[in-house]
Amino acid sequence: MNDKKNTKEESPSPSVSPPQAGGELEVLQKQCQEYLEGWQRAKADYANLKKESEEKQKEIASFVKTSLVIELIPVLDNFEKAIAHVPEDQKNQNWVTGIFHIKKQLEDLIAGSGLEKIKTVGEKFDPEVHEAFSSEEGEEGIILKEISSGYKLNGKTVVPAKVVVGKLEN
Repeated sequence: MNDKKNTKEESPSPSVSPPQAGGELEVLQKQCQEYLEGWQRAKADYANLKKESEEKQKEIASFVKTSLVIELIPVLDNFEKAIAHVPEDQKNQNWVTGIFHIKKQLEDLIAGSGLEKIKTVGEKFDPEVHEAFSSEEGEEGIILKEISSGYKLNGKTVVPAKVVVGKLEN
């Protein structure tokens, strides 16, 4: 009797047989592969989302910077107009020198943001960057006077220069 009991306890369990174990292994390997592929897709999706978010943040920052620079253009133009009207005998006074320094600071700040003034007087008229305000007798197609300054921001015209263009008299 004892011999039969000992042999029963040592025999393999009937629920796990070698053919089933192989099938289970394949199922588990497929499941493991599916989990791995799902994880890799999720990781790639996260990397793409992170990249998109960073690009959107850069776009927003660029838009805000551009808007601010464009809003500062009239301030810069008003500084230039004010300085143009300072009498010659007062140009060496301290307060006028201070105004010149403030204007220079503003110009440097804006230039550091990619803003550049469009060249006008003596240049050939370019409809991409200049707006003809009127014409006068002079060299055909050459800008004679600047009515208001124009500006480019990072190579793109944001404010065209208003100018007087020369034309031949007939």
